[in-house]
Amino acid sequence: MKDKIQQAAKDDDDMQNLQSIPGVGPVVAYAFTAHIGDGSRFSTGAQVSNFIGFVPRLDYSGTIQHNGPITKRGNGYVRGLLVQAAWTAVRAKTGGALQERYKYKTAGQGTSKKKTIVAIGRRLAEIMYAVLKNKTTYEVRRWNGVKDKTTIMVKHALSG
Repeated sequence: MKDKIQQAAKDDDDMQNLQSIPGVGPVVAYAFTAHIGDGSRFSTGAQVSNFIGFVPRLDYSGTIQHNGPITKRGNGYVRGLLVQAAWTAVRAKTGGALQERYKYKTAGQGTSKKKTIVAIGRRLAEIMYAVLKNKTTYEVRRWNGVKDKTTIMVKHALSG
């Protein structure tokens, strides 16, 4: 079975493109394309995250809104593979933006590593969708950090 997956991953251009993402190997690429397809039925990466079950459960009561744990309504196998791929991506030498985001969230804000890795898994699913939809390879980039007014003002002050 593993040999068939390896061969299919070599023969398919979409799966080759997906494997250019840090942390994504033949098994993850195969499972993602088997579950998502070519991505044409989705219009945004957020819809893919929702389909897989990586979105927070929302509880409303009057004017109070509470974000709970992820819904887990999608395919648990694919979600588990994406979480494992996220762990690999943040530990890779060329993790890029995913690795930097993980370090920022776990160091400065005190967010737990497990919650952060699930968020990285969601981001990974959205990146994989974009790679499938655009039929391109992934280019590792640096993360620009949180883009709020304070960060922009600090960067501007330091550069000027």
